[in-house]
Amino acid sequence: MPRRIVRLALLATLAVGAPGCGGDEGDPDSRRAAPAPAQTAGSPPASRRNEPLRARGEPRLESVATGLEAPWEIAFLPDRRALITERPGRVRLLGRDGRLAPEPVAEVEVTAVGEAGLLGLAVDPRFADNGLVYLYRTTESGNEVARYRFAGGRLTEQATILEGIAAGPIHDGGRIHFGPDGMLYVATGEAGDTSLAQDPDSLNGKILRLRDPRGAGGEPEIVSLGHRNVQGFDWDAQDRMYATEFGPDSDDEVNLIREGANYGWPDAQGTDRGDGFEPAIVAYEDVIAPSGATFVSMPGSAWSGDFLFANLVGEQLRRVELDGTRAGADEALFEGRLGRLRTVVEGPDGALYALTSNTDGRGSPQEGDDRVVRIIPPAG
Repeated sequence: MPRRIVRLALLATLAVGAPGCGGDEGDPDSRRAAPAPAQTAGSPPASRRNEPLRARGEPRLESVATGLEAPWEIAFLPDRRALITERPGRVRLLGRDGRLAPEPVAEVEVTAVGEAGLLGLAVDPRFADNGLVYLYRTTESGNEVARYRFAGGRLTEQATILEGIAAGPIHDGGRIHFGPDGMLYVATGEAGDTSLAQDPDSLNGKILRLRDPRGAGGEPEIVSLGHRNVQGFDWDAQDRMYATEFGPDSDDEVNLIREGANYGWPDAQGTDRGDGFEPAIVAYEDVIAPSGATFVSMPGSAWSGDFLFANLVGEQLRRVELDGTRAGADEALFEGRLGRLRTVVEGPDGALYALTSNTDGRGSPQEGDDRVVRIIPPAG
């Protein structure tokens, strides 16, 4: 049986200007340029064919929409439109034609300091019937998850369903996804306080599960603990959860998440662990700062079944072959071509959609940044 949280009491006040370190997102003092006005690419992001998009030979890159400010998550609606969060507190709508709506569908009051702000977004699996969307956001009292309804082109808040997650200028976690079991999973960081990852009474440094997100939320369950900062996770075809995790000065990780397992932070890291801690499947010596992740589920490409994840410091998309506790091929894609990458998701057309993160104060913005990039996988 999963471990249950016994109290929701730990809140934190954000400290302005706290520095990042080794495996974090990067230098918080980098100069940030103002984002360019929103633009769109000429080609639509969604295929009108029944077959998934595939590229001959090498994968193909296309800019879909530009002029975003520090985008953090993209999630598709059943009608192939997509919602995008911007960390300063906006939710944007990407149309089926690839056009970014000029006005936000929601402006969310957040405390956007360092890595905090408006972060994850999840679309309810029953969205066609209930119109529900969930946001992970930083407030003055800490990080929380709120439920919204999307109707008439606007997001309207319904309720806060999870609170009591300490917040900080670093390590806020923030990724949320519905699992194959229909429950909502939430990744949290230790907010710069390493002791919280091992504290069973803290919601920080954990992967959490909410059984009743459509109601009051219910008591959150601890799926795993001992995490430094998880910003990406997804499930493979066998419903096994894998997560990316920031290391300190090395040992950025990919972990197979097991119910009730302890992943060691701050007492252990990397692939060699003892004392009952779960070792990483993959650990990287060089800092890449892995963030949002997806499995390629659609058949017919050279990447089908592989685990792909975005990297901030590494400025690359990473592709790893995973089979249970074993990792196979592991390669860097598009290294240095797009700058910092925040997340990647598989779209309904079989293409992959990545968000750059060059206007977040830690990158070097190029003309048009930040942007949504469509990646057409190579045919298998």
